[in-house]
Amino acid sequence: MLSHQEQQRLLDIEEHFRAADPDLARELSAGPDARRIRRQLAAALVSVLAGVVLVALGVLILS
Repeated sequence: MLSHQEQQRLLDIEEHFRAADPDLARELSAGPDARRIRRQLAAALVSVLAGVVLVALGVLILS
């Protein structure tokens, strides 16, 4: 357990961090699950688009 002084110091550091780089602070506060889900969704979208392009090319070549 942290002392009151240590807790206050951590809060001060956190506040400074949020003020210095709000975008990074927002991204980190979303947590690893949110970042991982966004990354997986992006990879799935790229995969689906690549699949559609390959099928279209196959249809065009074989026609």
